[in-house]
Amino acid sequence: MPAVQSEDGTTPTAPDAPAGGTRQGAASGDTRAEQAARRDRNHPDAVARETISRFQLGEAPSFVVMRVSRGPGDGFSIDFISESCETIWGLTQAEIGADLGQLWNLIHVEDEPQVRAILRQASERKREWVSTFRIVHRHGGLKWVVARGIPRNDIRETETWSITITDVTGQMRAFHDLQASEIRFRALAENVPGAIFRYCLHADGTHEIHDLSPGCEALWELSAEEIGKDPAQIWEMIHPDDVGAVRASVVDSANTLEPWTQTWRLTPPSGTMKWLQGRGQPSRLANGTTVWHSVIFDVTEQRAKDDEIRRLAEQDDLTGLANRAVLRNRMQDALTLQQDIGGGGALILIDLDHFKDINDTLGHEAGDRVLITIAERLRGCINDGDVVARLGGDEFAVFLQEAPTEDSVAKVIERITVRLCDDVLVEGRQTAIGISAGAALYPRDGRTPGEVLKHADIALFEAKAAGRNTHVFFSPRHSAVRARRQTLAEALRMAIGHGEPEVAFQPIVETESAAHSGFESLARWTHAGTAIPPVEFIPLAEETGLAMALGEVLFAKALARTSQLHSLGLDPGTLSVNVSAQQLRDPGFARTVGDALSRHGLSPQSLEIEVTENVIFGRWADAIATTLRELHRLGTRIALDDFGTGYASLIHLRRLQVHRLKIDKSFTADCTTNADDAAIVRTIISLAQSLGLDVVAEGIETQEQRAFLQRNGCDFAQGYLFGRPTTETAAIEAYLRAAPSPG
Repeated sequence: MPAVQSEDGTTPTAPDAPAGGTRQGAASGDTRAEQAARRDRNHPDAVARETISRFQLGEAPSFVVMRVSRGPGDGFSIDFISESCETIWGLTQAEIGADLGQLWNLIHVEDEPQVRAILRQASERKREWVSTFRIVHRHGGLKWVVARGIPRNDIRETETWSITITDVTGQMRAFHDLQASEIRFRALAENVPGAIFRYCLHADGTHEIHDLSPGCEALWELSAEEIGKDPAQIWEMIHPDDVGAVRASVVDSANTLEPWTQTWRLTPPSGTMKWLQGRGQPSRLANGTTVWHSVIFDVTEQRAKDDEIRRLAEQDDLTGLANRAVLRNRMQDALTLQQDIGGGGALILIDLDHFKDINDTLGHEAGDRVLITIAERLRGCINDGDVVARLGGDEFAVFLQEAPTEDSVAKVIERITVRLCDDVLVEGRQTAIGISAGAALYPRDGRTPGEVLKHADIALFEAKAAGRNTHVFFSPRHSAVRARRQTLAEALRMAIGHGEPEVAFQPIVETESAAHSGFESLARWTHAGTAIPPVEFIPLAEETGLAMALGEVLFAKALARTSQLHSLGLDPGTLSVNVSAQQLRDPGFARTVGDALSRHGLSPQSLEIEVTENVIFGRWADAIATTLRELHRLGTRIALDDFGTGYASLIHLRRLQVHRLKIDKSFTADCTTNADDAAIVRTIISLAQSLGLDVVAEGIETQEQRAFLQRNGCDFAQGYLFGRPTTETAAIEAYLRAAPSPG
């Protein structure tokens, strides 16, 4: 449907309500009987039957769905292809496998350069593509197909495409036959699902439609006679936003005499919007009229499938927010624009603090409702042009196109924090929400989406490491810290595999007499000749999932050393061993402890399991409490370490059946000079005595501290005053031989 330059050089106007009026088609004034008679004369039944049988245009076209992705090299492979592939290529799923090359080789040699050019341009721009081409069927013959590809990048940033292939062989054959023979055209027109017609655009701008097939009534909900009398009606049905593009496509085809192709929306009299797709082959008559032999199909259903594929490729299913792929595309557009006009923006990554606790206590459905609420609140915190995305789980991203300074970004983070941290009502309960945020500015912290994302993620990690409920801006120092942690994590993994971490024993003594009572087993690790502090590698083990394996190595070595001391006739006393939350939430941990004690010939009463206050809270509290009760029944003692620094209460002490409290050295360090610390230590000692529990004061380094503990009735003490931690077996043996025996 185009406007064209006539032979005298004038350009006809695009189809509209032309000033010169509308010329009716040759058939528009005839009666239905006259039209039927003419069809009978021009279309012998034998020809019609033969043509219809040959092309079977009444059947639904074959439809194939596939997904391809770029491999390690430069080529693509097939991740998935539907079973209908055999109808297109003559090859089964098993025969095709992941080999995209063998499908590529079946593209007609004349069409292959065009397809390759379209795909190259689409890959560079990461944009949707459409192409019509021929396939050489495995069993002979050619098939015409329409292919549509939609980009979908995964988290690993692999280039991935969702592709639909539709067999349009029947339609294309009908189209070519239409040009070759008017008789064949009319026979096919009776059976093609869609509208076939001749569209004429005259040099004076008037237009007319001839030979409309019966399919026009299904498309436009008007009869051939009605359309023939007033073709402007079908233009008036076109969606206002699409009219300009359709007219431009007609003008371009008329001027160049290239095939006309266009897709547009249309609202017929019923009011139900449709998507139409048209193709036409133009030719120029001697009088300057341009004639298109055209075919139009209703592609509403196909478009719906394409829209669903696009939605899945671009949108988070749960929240409706943009996904990672869309975020990266918008970031790339903004970074490219920034290089041209300057300015800058920021990326904020947001993580909900302790969100797993909500899932574990209220259920995943409640967790989903919280995520949906958070998404809605985030949408209300940004300006037009900014992007909110969900990256997965409870992690969100906010991309600000105009935020060039940390102060401007901090104001946005403050606004987000205030809005998001309002309690969420879930199942009748007010649920508190906290967030951690990491931010990176561009171009300061990166000139590509990958760099900005990486640095914002590092900043988020630092925010969570800082205790959560805060925000951190990226700095190069953070990269150095992250690099060290990654290096140490890999080294620790290998060290655990080789059994390299060691245990150091530090004495625990009776405060009054300094008589030996037992040892605390402490973790030690040396990497590349340097001792790595436990405060660095133990949290690292917990964050990287190595805590269980590390605990097993240390526990086995502590028991082996204790057994060895017994074999030498020495009494090591009670062995106190720190265990991780990962070990305690293992349902079989108590049984593992019992088996290990039996192998080393040790009694359960000689072992004390130390847990910190933060371990007995949180989403695993019930499972850990069960494990501690099983250890208690086994006969193993339970000590609560670092008491006074967390949130332990009398209820928890009773529920966990604790035997001993250990006062953290942060209180004992200044107990002789700070009245508040002295009061806390006296209170803990008094509490323990009232509950019938032992008390161990940690970090004792001076006689003044020891004397304070003696005056206040503290049972046991531990610290440099009585002995430093050591991994040397000989030093431990010498200490035991010299230490006073319990009175």
